[in-house]
Amino acid sequence: MPHRIEASTCGGFCSVSSVPRRAGLAVAVVAAAIGLNLAAPRADAVAPETVVRESARQADALDLALQVRERQQSLVQLYRQADARDRALVGRKAVLAQYGYTGDPGAVTAVLPLASYRVSAGFGLTGPLWEAEHGGQDFGTYLGDQIVAVAAGTVTEVAYSGAYGLRTIVTLGDGTEVWYCHQTDVSVYSGQVVDVADPIGTVGSTGNSTGPHLHLEVRPGGGSPIDPMDWLRATGLTP
Repeated sequence: MPHRIEASTCGGFCSVSSVPRRAGLAVAVVAAAIGLNLAAPRADAVAPETVVRESARQADALDLALQVRERQQSLVQLYRQADARDRALVGRKAVLAQYGYTGDPGAVTAVLPLASYRVSAGFGLTGPLWEAEHGGQDFGTYLGDQIVAVAAGTVTEVAYSGAYGLRTIVTLGDGTEVWYCHQTDVSVYSGQVVDVADPIGTVGSTGNSTGPHLHLEVRPGGGSPIDPMDWLRATGLTP
């Protein structure tokens, strides 16, 4: 039996079979419209090659930003190292100044053996105090005062040596031997490489000595001694 459908919808009486036909037509129209919409290119669509170019540009920008950051970090590290080096040089300069050298720390070749002293017996003296001609320069100071290397070299002897008492010998690069005599103790060992102003030991009164002092000898090529004061002055120092 036919069913009544409102006139506003069917315009009269419609059969049940007529409704599915119209619904199917509507579905077909909608599907066609969707298909057309999928097939037709959008006006604002981006071409694949444009997307690739944009991705490459972004990757390059990120890589550049990383390089800049790494560069900044490297510069910060270099600045820190330079600051540490400057601080070390300031400290080194102060140490060298205590031993008579006030120039560029990087150019130092020699310093005085003690920070404070009084010049006593000089080179070449003779008399009852010495078994032979005095072969060095004496620097009077307090027992236990620190002795430093007057020049860079290699420690070639640390031993007691008769009248010289406890003696340290440092051989310089040109073969010159520097003797540090009458020490109380030493802070180096044979074979050790020492730099300018490195501690050698302490002032004592061992061996043939009438009181605490450093007996310094300079022997070019390990041969006969020369006046240590002349040798020190030749390096630019004022003992």
